[in-house]
Amino acid sequence: MKDVSAQVIGGKVVMENGKDTPIPFANVKLVGPEYLNRAVGVSSDEKGVFILAVKKFPVEIEVSALGFISQKIKLSETKIDLIIRLKQSSLQLDDFILVEEKISEEELKAPIETIKVNLAAIQSTPSFNYFDAVGNLKGVDLTTQSVVINNVNTRGFNSTTNQRFRQFTDGVDQQAPGLSFALGNVAGPSSLDVESIELIPGPSSAFYGPSSFNGVLELKTKNAFDYPGLTFSAKGATASVDKDNSKFLNIGDNFIGEVAGRYSFSIKDRLGIKLNASILNGVDFRARNFDNVGPGNSFDRVHTIENQSINLLNAYGDDRSALFTVPSGFTVFQDENAGPVLIPNPNDTAFTVTRSGYREEDLVDYNASNLKLQGTLQFKINEDMMFTLVSNYAKASAMITNEDRMALRGFEIFQQKAEIQGKKLLLRAYSTQQSAGETYNVGLLADELVQRAKPDEVWFEQYLRFYMANRGIINSRNFAESQFPIFRDFYTKFQPGTQQYDSIRNNIITTRVADGGARIFDKSKLHHFEAKYDVGEVGAFLQNLTFGGNYRLYDPQSAGTIFIDTANVDITNIEYGVFGEFKKELDPRTDLSGSLRYDKNESFDGKFSQRLSLVREAKANQFFRASVQRGFRFPNVREQFYNQNLGDKVLIGGLEQVTDFYELQGNAYIQQSLRDYERAIINTIIEDNIKIELAKLRHIDILANGIVRQDQFRGLEPERITSFEFGYRSLIQDRRVFEVNYYRNYYQNFIGNLRIVKPRTSPSLDLIRAVNQASSPGTSDLIFVTANSEKQIITQGLEVLYDITGLSGINFSVNATFADIIQDADDPLIPGFNTPPFKFNVKVGHRRISRNFGAEFTWRSRTAFDWRSPFADGRVTGFSTFDVQLTFRVPRANSLIRIGGNNVTNNNQFNSYGGPEISAFYYVSFSFDPFQSR
Repeated sequence: MKDVSAQVIGGKVVMENGKDTPIPFANVKLVGPEYLNRAVGVSSDEKGVFILAVKKFPVEIEVSALGFISQKIKLSETKIDLIIRLKQSSLQLDDFILVEEKISEEELKAPIETIKVNLAAIQSTPSFNYFDAVGNLKGVDLTTQSVVINNVNTRGFNSTTNQRFRQFTDGVDQQAPGLSFALGNVAGPSSLDVESIELIPGPSSAFYGPSSFNGVLELKTKNAFDYPGLTFSAKGATASVDKDNSKFLNIGDNFIGEVAGRYSFSIKDRLGIKLNASILNGVDFRARNFDNVGPGNSFDRVHTIENQSINLLNAYGDDRSALFTVPSGFTVFQDENAGPVLIPNPNDTAFTVTRSGYREEDLVDYNASNLKLQGTLQFKINEDMMFTLVSNYAKASAMITNEDRMALRGFEIFQQKAEIQGKKLLLRAYSTQQSAGETYNVGLLADELVQRAKPDEVWFEQYLRFYMANRGIINSRNFAESQFPIFRDFYTKFQPGTQQYDSIRNNIITTRVADGGARIFDKSKLHHFEAKYDVGEVGAFLQNLTFGGNYRLYDPQSAGTIFIDTANVDITNIEYGVFGEFKKELDPRTDLSGSLRYDKNESFDGKFSQRLSLVREAKANQFFRASVQRGFRFPNVREQFYNQNLGDKVLIGGLEQVTDFYELQGNAYIQQSLRDYERAIINTIIEDNIKIELAKLRHIDILANGIVRQDQFRGLEPERITSFEFGYRSLIQDRRVFEVNYYRNYYQNFIGNLRIVKPRTSPSLDLIRAVNQASSPGTSDLIFVTANSEKQIITQGLEVLYDITGLSGINFSVNATFADIIQDADDPLIPGFNTPPFKFNVKVGHRRISRNFGAEFTWRSRTAFDWRSPFADGRVTGFSTFDVQLTFRVPRANSLIRIGGNNVTNNNQFNSYGGPEISAFYYVSFSFDPFQSR
């Protein structure tokens, strides 16, 4: 049998005071490159005695304790009688306690900006969900969609369906294949299993592929060998849903609970097994912004004589308006009993009208849940190579904002991974499958409820007839809302809470979109294979050379509810790429690095990406960085094959095989031109007091210029970016980090939405008749087409960070970000920058205020910004939040207790327009964790 003592070091930690007084609960941890982002170690007992198992020699340990100067010791063989003497820090003012390495030399001189968050920082972040730790980093936009879903973005063009930012867990892309974006951490690791977080803002396509346009977030988990044993946690939180201005702290009565467990072990230090499980249940955040986004005052909630075009933001079915132009003179009204009747109209009139819809709270329940199961098998082929098998399962119910509000219900994700990884070689294959479960489109549900009571074409026609019959605005609406005419199969508006409403609603959400309901069917799949080989040094010419490549297959399966994959059409999409990276030392203080990548998508021609970076060390631990990158992004499967009916609008992809079906060229208007025309008509009639027909003729050129040209929608092109970046990063006295970074991006062929209105009659045949039809939802279709921008789009930003750990161990960090977009005003495409011009984050904390107590406070502030998306356009007001967490260690029980709150002052805010209202969140958690509780 192998001698166990050959893998153990031990001894005693004492004070250097001539008496060798024991230091209780000192920290003894392994250090070195392989332990950069994870903590492996033990604490000494009450008598200062410790024992630590190691896998191999040589090793380096660091011994530290509160009030003492830390000490590092290298060992080449087993030692069980070490005496480690620490000096008290108060004896030498120029010494300090180094709780952890502030930043590694590798990070300081990295050719592209890389931000790392280690395990200790994750655990001390004041948040019920550790994913919020990313939101404190500079340049990051964190969009909260649900209590279980947060979306991450950097460098602008933020959205709730962020398709330019990629998220990975241990190298596995976390996007749901049918959605083309990651649902936050729905399928990611629990707080017990995450080891570190790594963020790369900006283009980083060399290894991660062409879709990593805005940045990459990588979550790394604990392996079974370094973190053996059982850990578990229980969390509880209350969310304040109803605002009560009489209270400074509003605890609320909506409970959220989470339980998680992790167990891992190894057999003969060769085979490692890891199991994870977690479940969260509770009440979701609510989207309840009922401001009027139509004409008139934002506080108008119901239709009035003054405003017949009420459109509440989080109410659906009331979104599209009709323009009514009623000339003076006599109108012939067909009375069912008296026959034709002449009705006088004294003045020309033009106004817009909407139907009344349903508030979101009447359409959905706000229950949220997230179940995650994970199993990992790791086999050491040799000391330098590991074979890994992983299987993940996740199930979630939550509210999200896609192109419309969506109720995820029983949404499932399955992931499997096989990987061989060594020092030089990486082979990885994985597969992701999703199932939409009972998910339904909330906006389409509301629209179906409205249409089943009375179709738009009938409703608006009846409203206009009654208005022209001089029945007045209110009576005209009442007639249109009624069952008139009685002998037709029409209903009054279905009222929430009634049996009729519940029955019809249930029928709609259980019927697929393709069959006239709101239920989403999506069982899309993604299969991926990649390889990388690190050649290492190539003589004296290159210090490092790496090659790699990947192959990916998308298999959308929506039965025609999302894509064009109807019964007779089966679609797939293949893309592949190869790359090379190099690093060359120009002189002892200057490094040059670069990469070249080629990618091909079966729908598009192959494209090259390039990056060149120069890093210069000005002084010790002070580095300047400059880089230029050219990259591109293939349209994803949604942008290519999308064909989804959202009730008030239809979203389609940009491939010709999709757009040709709608015959838009010469037959439709750009929506912005139609709105400009309608606004000009109304203003001219009111201000100039001229006849409607003259007003129409005066502004006919607006219509003519807004007709879809013959050269539009003739295919989609990949998006391209040219990025310039300059940065400075320094480490002073091993405890102060300062960073500043400026970037400027130039986008060509930017992919966004072009909003089109197609009337029943082609404008090429009858311009006036076509515009009259386009002005009514009953006689036209609103179509959002995926398209490229015609002009160049430019963005720029400045990011600054200052982070210091004081002599006492207190940490203070502040970062600020400026972001801006420059777009040609003549381009009708909607880019959706959706990013605050200024962001600020401040953090103050101490992990060891006393031996077993730590605390951290964070403050986040965002200035107001404009939000544009297929769901809603509007202004997101600025907001600030204050978070706090107190951490209590219970070493004898190997446990941690955390008490904290997010947005503790209950400053309700939205971080996406039309998204949920984020309120106060107060939590307490208990975790049994031998590795982190000492």
